[in-house]
Amino acid sequence: MGQLNRTLLGIVAGTTLLASCGGGGGDGGDGGSSGAATFSVSGTLLSDPVLITDSDINDPDAAPLDNDSISLSQALAADNEVRGFVTRSATSDVVSNDNFALSGDESDFYEVTLGSGQDIIMTFADYQPSNPTANDLDLILYNSFGLRVAISQLIQSPTEQITVSSPGTYFIQVFAFSGASNYTLTINDAAQIGPETSAQVNLATMAPRRATAMNGDVASLSTAFKDAKDRPGALSTSSKGAIKPHTLWLESTELPMAKEGPLSDGFPLAEVLGLEPSEAAEDETHDQKLALLHHIKQVNRLAGADVLRPYHFPRYLADPPQNPVLQWNLLAIEWEEALDEVEIQAPTIGRPLIAVIDSGVFSSHPKIAPALTDARDFVAAFIDGDEIDDAEASANGGNAAEAEENVSLTETDPDSCYTFHGTHVASIAVAPSAGGTINGVNMDGTLPFADLMMLKVGNNISPDCEFIVGDVAGAIRYAAGLPNSSGVLPARAADVISMSFGGFEPDPATQAAIQEAAAVGVIMVAAAGNNGQSFLQQPEYPASFNDVFAVAATDINNNRSFYSSFYPQVEIAAPGGDSRFDSNFDAEPDAIVGGIATLNAGGTAFDADYAIYQGTSMATPQVAAGFALMKAIHPQLNTDEARSVLQSGLLTTDIDAAGRDDNTGYGLMSLKKMVDTAVALRDQTISLPSDFLITPDALALGNITTTATIAILRSGNPSFSITSVTTSNGGLPASVTPDATPLVIDAEGFGTYEVAINRTEASPGTYEVNVEVTSSDGVTKTVPLSFVVPEQSTQADTAPALVILQREQTPGNFVTVTSTVAAGGAGSTITFNALEPGEYRVLYTTDMDNDGDVCDVGELGGSFPGGDCDSSDTVSISANASNLEFVLTRIND
Repeated sequence: MGQLNRTLLGIVAGTTLLASCGGGGGDGGDGGSSGAATFSVSGTLLSDPVLITDSDINDPDAAPLDNDSISLSQALAADNEVRGFVTRSATSDVVSNDNFALSGDESDFYEVTLGSGQDIIMTFADYQPSNPTANDLDLILYNSFGLRVAISQLIQSPTEQITVSSPGTYFIQVFAFSGASNYTLTINDAAQIGPETSAQVNLATMAPRRATAMNGDVASLSTAFKDAKDRPGALSTSSKGAIKPHTLWLESTELPMAKEGPLSDGFPLAEVLGLEPSEAAEDETHDQKLALLHHIKQVNRLAGADVLRPYHFPRYLADPPQNPVLQWNLLAIEWEEALDEVEIQAPTIGRPLIAVIDSGVFSSHPKIAPALTDARDFVAAFIDGDEIDDAEASANGGNAAEAEENVSLTETDPDSCYTFHGTHVASIAVAPSAGGTINGVNMDGTLPFADLMMLKVGNNISPDCEFIVGDVAGAIRYAAGLPNSSGVLPARAADVISMSFGGFEPDPATQAAIQEAAAVGVIMVAAAGNNGQSFLQQPEYPASFNDVFAVAATDINNNRSFYSSFYPQVEIAAPGGDSRFDSNFDAEPDAIVGGIATLNAGGTAFDADYAIYQGTSMATPQVAAGFALMKAIHPQLNTDEARSVLQSGLLTTDIDAAGRDDNTGYGLMSLKKMVDTAVALRDQTISLPSDFLITPDALALGNITTTATIAILRSGNPSFSITSVTTSNGGLPASVTPDATPLVIDAEGFGTYEVAINRTEASPGTYEVNVEVTSSDGVTKTVPLSFVVPEQSTQADTAPALVILQREQTPGNFVTVTSTVAAGGAGSTITFNALEPGEYRVLYTTDMDNDGDVCDVGELGGSFPGGDCDSSDTVSISANASNLEFVLTRIND
């Protein structure tokens, strides 16, 4: 709708005499003939009772009540939906009597009691896709003690989301990082969490293996591969002193928010909490965290995209050992037996490509250089010194500038910041056996004849060397061969993506990239996390996304490592170690050996070296290598098929509770089983039922949500396709439950779909319909879909409403007779007197930002009798009418 000047004609509790007898009067009145019969019409403003309004909006007809700090927070119920407004700076519009003409309103705080797993979603109306930094709102969550526990701060999205990790009382802050906007704040019920289910494999007898072994050299396999089948040797390298466990604890949920302006401008915690300085808790790392987050936000803002996301590396660190240590992890996963089996069953396979998304790589390391075929940088220049998406390192040798952490060599203890996490992870996955002897030490990767794609998303820049940021979604898309933020496609897409990082907040951009990568056949694995000692077991991401396999860590005794996180999304385990012990009495900690680099004696350059780390970060690349080996044998393997055989026990050794458990999922990976199963899949000697799966298995949209996403997944190797995804109407008009819209699907129709409902044409009530998915072989499966159309109420808490009476002059052309403001919003009664006979409509709209727009996006509004704000429906006035219902509905894009 367009803009309309308000004419305030005397507002008394929303009831106003608008025109005298015999005249149309008011704005644009058409002038009636004197003495003609006139009529009176009255109605009440109604709205959804769950609605509540921010207590300090810009509308001058609303008396502002500050909710600018935790101490002034506005109370909410868990089922409330908030409509609000924030502005970074003063609007300076004194002519329009803005409430914030002279000072801004950058924060709104709300207090609410929530349960574990509930989602807090904030969507702001004035997002500009062509200029996403013009208006940018963030969402921050504090616990009952006023300590910040989560933050969502996307740039290239109008929606911010936080998932509550545990039940309790929380404070929610909506913060204007830049510009100003109306916003909607909603809270969803907790989602049902658990591992994605798949049709189980029919454990039919596999065909016997070929008995004839290949003699002599096999041309397609390198000498490095043939050497790799030998039992791994011992490790001996320079000593760095005693073992020092070092937890990378920083989560994306723990980062502080930032203000605009120079980094030297502080953002005191007390200011955020509304406390006096003496009341604010001390946090010695606050300034460092703040500086990093400020950098992240500013770079995202300048780039106009969410190129940086905060994560942590889930691993423990121990310094390089002095004495030899066997690679017990390879023995635990039946590594030697698996490679023997490959020589017999699949001697002509090629070299699979594993993408490791991590902190970068020391490309000249002898355990990296022979395998590295592609390396790209997805970190901003201000952090690592080069441009986003420039190649980080050459595959043909390197120099000190290629080191993954670009910390100055003049730092007091720069060596402590060069953890070479990415190098360690990558070498565990792909290290070739040939070469690489350093001080008599050598090692083997889990898949020593794989190629490596190294994608840098991290860099340690804090004094504690714990921060990484990067365009994770862009890196995933690049690895999958999909359009991405670099503007470049790889020469070859990866078969498997390994991600040894995570955080507690599910990033929508990363989730979308994962869905797209899975749809084109890429298998993804991620570290489950190192929070196993916490009494709060909550999923970590990206490990917990549906299309990712969450990897737990085991110790030398095949038990869950003490630090390994456990929760329902964990699906598989691999050795991660426990450096507290030396269970095999080899004078070395029971952790995982991998390549790193260390500063030379003069502190001027880096030398290749080895180190022992422990963590789910170390377990993850072993699983990635296992799936890559399976894809080398059976290239058609995808996520759905892999999950099916995993759930049937064909890839693991069950080491904990029978079946799947939260500690180790379906068990400890067996590389030999993975080889055997891949051969059986290739030779079609294993019975995989052809089926399709739908996740989630039910949709509950409540009384607010209008859209949801379902994923249709293959099980087995189906020859059929998906022919339709429809929604039954349950007796409702077809427009209320339209058919699903494809989001990301392949040629056979498998992928993700959006399901939407339109409540405007449904009567109040609770509805249950079905989403029906039909395949070309005639099978139909249903997903129950429930939603509520609320009974409109005078009890809703809405902003003041501008009410406009218009008369139709010619079909579709209206003139305004008069207008008024119902300061009480919903619940107000409006009366129009002295109306001449004719065709009329009534428009009504809130105006929280006081911009004068009628039925603006993010506001509430409607029309009578048509319902929608843009409806041209009219009502014929030829008699008095009362008890009309003027329903303020949500206005969307």
